[in-house]
Amino acid sequence: MKRTVAVFAAALATVWVAAPTASAAETSLNVLGAYYIPNHSGYEATDFSPPDFSVISADDTGNAQRDLGTGWGGAEAKVSLSVTDKVPFLVGQGPLLSGNNMRGKFSVEMSPVSVNGVGQLSLTPVAFLVFDAGAGIGTGWTLGPFRGLGINPAGNVADDIDLTPFGGAVWRVWGAGTFQFDMAAIAPGEWNHVVLLATAKVEYVANTGAESDEAWLWEADDAENFNGAKFYATYVLAYQMPLALNLAGILVESEEWLGEVREFSPMDEAGAWGSDYRIWQVGTITNFALGKDDSLAVLVQFKRKADPTDATARNRDFRTRDYEDAYWYFNRIAFSYTHTFE
Repeated sequence: MKRTVAVFAAALATVWVAAPTASAAETSLNVLGAYYIPNHSGYEATDFSPPDFSVISADDTGNAQRDLGTGWGGAEAKVSLSVTDKVPFLVGQGPLLSGNNMRGKFSVEMSPVSVNGVGQLSLTPVAFLVFDAGAGIGTGWTLGPFRGLGINPAGNVADDIDLTPFGGAVWRVWGAGTFQFDMAAIAPGEWNHVVLLATAKVEYVANTGAESDEAWLWEADDAENFNGAKFYATYVLAYQMPLALNLAGILVESEEWLGEVREFSPMDEAGAWGSDYRIWQVGTITNFALGKDDSLAVLVQFKRKADPTDATARNRDFRTRDYEDAYWYFNRIAFSYTHTFE
C-alpha cells in the first residue's frame, strides 16, 4: 500500500510540473477546537453511555488501575496554515469535464502538544470523482496534563504512558477516492443543491519510536495506536443553501485496522480486545458563511466503540479488557473556523 501511494503521488507530482501554469494559489488559516463530553466508557451501561461528570476511582476495587470519567471532559485545539494551488487538468467539454483540475496542498499544523507538516495532491478527472494521495510527518511533547507523544506499555502496571518529548516521529501516507454528487447538476437552481459525498481512504501510520507490536499515544488520544494500516470511510448527505447558514447535513465516519494489526486479537475470540472492530461516528454538520473570506463549521458527533465488561473496564491496559458488545456515547462538539487570504 505504501508503495502504491508513493507511486501515485510521484505520478501526480510529475503531471503537476508539466501542467499549464494558469494556477490559482490560495492561502488559508484554519482553527479547530473541540470539547469532549465525559462518560464512563460503557461501564454499567448497555447500548448508550450517558454524559457523566463524576469520576469512578481506580481505588474503588482491588483490580482497577484507571479512573473512569473526568470532572470536566476533554479539549482539543489545533491551528493550521495551508497553501493550495490548483491547475486545470484534462479539461474537456460539458459539465462532467469542464471543471477537471489538479490541486496541491501543503499545511503546517500546530497544537499545544504537537507539530505536523502535511502535503496532499488531488486529481479531479471527472466532475463526480476525486482521487487523493498525501503524506504527513510530525512529533509531540508534553505540556502539563496534555500529552502529545508516548508509548503505552503492555500490562496492568502502575505506570501509565511512557512520555518522551520528541521521542519519535509520527509519519503517515494515504490514498483516497471520493464520489461526489450535487442534484443541482441535473436540476439547476440555487435551492437544488442536495449534496452526497462518499470517501474511501487507506492510510499507513507509524511512530518511529515504537516497535511493530507496541501501542502508542498521539495528540492526547486513547493511546491505542499501532504501526499499521487503517481503512476510513466518510459519508455526507447535506443541503446547501444561499444563506448565511449555507450547509446542513449528516456526517457518518468509520475506521478499522487492516492487515497485521487486525489479526492481533479478533473480537469474536474469548478475551479479545477487538483489534478487528470497526468504530463508527455519526453526527450533524453545519457551515456558516461569515462574509466573503470566512466560514465556520460546527459538528455534533456521537461515537460507537467496543464495550468492555464491567469487570475489566478499569484495566489500565486496553489489551487486557474483555469486550462484550458495543456502546454509543456523546463524543464531542467541534468547530472549524477558516479564513482565506486574498
